[in-house]
Amino acid sequence: MARPAKTNPPANAAELRKHYFLDSYVIIAPGRNLRPDLFSHAAEPHKVPSDHCPFDHNTEPEIWQHPRGANWQVKVVRNAFPALSTDNPKAFGSQEVIINTPDHNLEFSELSVEHITEIFTAYRLRITELSKLEGIRYVLVFKNDGPIAGASIAHAHCQIFALPIVPPKIARESDALNHYWDQKNTCAYCDIIEWETSQKVRIIAEDKSFIAVAPYASSHALEAWLIPRRHVTKFAQFNATELHSLATMLKKITARLDTSMISFNYFLQESLDNQDHHFVLKVEPRTTKYAGAEIGTGVEINPVTPEYTTLWYQGKIPTTSPH
Repeated sequence: MARPAKTNPPANAAELRKHYFLDSYVIIAPGRNLRPDLFSHAAEPHKVPSDHCPFDHNTEPEIWQHPRGANWQVKVVRNAFPALSTDNPKAFGSQEVIINTPDHNLEFSELSVEHITEIFTAYRLRITELSKLEGIRYVLVFKNDGPIAGASIAHAHCQIFALPIVPPKIARESDALNHYWDQKNTCAYCDIIEWETSQKVRIIAEDKSFIAVAPYASSHALEAWLIPRRHVTKFAQFNATELHSLATMLKKITARLDTSMISFNYFLQESLDNQDHHFVLKVEPRTTKYAGAEIGTGVEINPVTPEYTTLWYQGKIPTTSPH
């Protein structure tokens, strides 16, 4: 891993930063925070009336439910409008929806830690089952929260995407992690934990099981990675203590974003089956729009420093649109 020097550039000075182990770069440009419209489009209501909500009157086949019966808390159903399906050989795969709660008016972040761990139980069970399907090579669990993050339904839910391919993005990271291991004989994410702990400026939260960091070369404003301290490769390998820790951290981070009405995506990134790569959950808020520079070069411009992000999540900066 590149070990960039700890520096203190002048206020509002831009900085080109390289990813921990990928051959990719980000321009951290806090001076762009001065643009008056920077976060204006992010502050859209996440909660909308429940008229005609398909999850309030679900008719899709039920796959899993906890607990069984009328008073369920978490339910898994088939996606009503799938892009992939097991009966289409030209777009083979599977898509499922995890309805987080029967209460239309509750945000994910407003659920109890215990309730979120039950959602995690659904993650574990469905990832395991979908991974067994012949022809499936990668299973992604993700959440779109808020209109800017692609959530077409306000009712709190997550999605599961089972693909017949290894997505190129995942394959590139897997190759980079293997190269890092070959060069240093260690895990890149284990080294990230060690290095960020020594730096002490980008750790959002930590306990004995997990560490939440604002990554050094964050592609997104207010980006956060939740990394287990134990070298775990699959979500199903977490014990009860680790799941409780993850639920607690994720609840706090998403609540902070919800308070400012900032849309976000999060997704689980597991190791490929034939690899030994560290699990990570990535939270990517949607606060800015890509323009010509980003689209033309693939180099993102992030207007919020990871160091600022850390303070913001810790409540040391007011809960308003970052500037």
